[in-house]
Amino acid sequence: MIEQIAKAIKDIDREIRRLIDSDPTFKQTLLLLLSVPGIGLQLAAHLLLLMQETLDPRVLAAFIGICPIRHESGSSVFSAPTSRHYGPPTLRKLLYLAACSVRTHKKPFQHYFFRKLAEGKHKKLVLNNIQNKLLKIACAVVRSQQPYIPNYGPVNPLVFQKTLTAS
Repeated sequence: MIEQIAKAIKDIDREIRRLIDSDPTFKQTLLLLLSVPGIGLQLAAHLLLLMQETLDPRVLAAFIGICPIRHESGSSVFSAPTSRHYGPPTLRKLLYLAACSVRTHKKPFQHYFFRKLAEGKHKKLVLNNIQNKLLKIACAVVRSQQPYIPNYGPVNPLVFQKTLTAS
């Protein structure tokens, strides 16, 4: 039975790949999304469909249900903001699994996770933050049409200017 399920999963992945390969713009966007850590074929295919509507990570996070929303009416006005979990559960689960994966295997996300735990934040809150970070990275990659660069760091022009004037 496990072999049949594994074969069915491979068949589904193959069919998804075939459908995406039939459209060159989808194929290019899929390759960009697959460059982001933690994003696999299933999550990339779901995001590919959602990103046809908007590339705003806040709108996508609200639709998926990972955006903390403040409760502002009634007697519990002072409760902490929570995610409502209204969106598609499959996509939410895939993003959660991607966040768990990068938390375990990617050093920058590991450092972020443990730093926030040391500050007293709850594990699920930090994982939700990582999900939002992955969504922001995915939107930025698709918007810029540039693959994810793991060791990218912004360059401060003042540092360049100081080293050029010093030499």
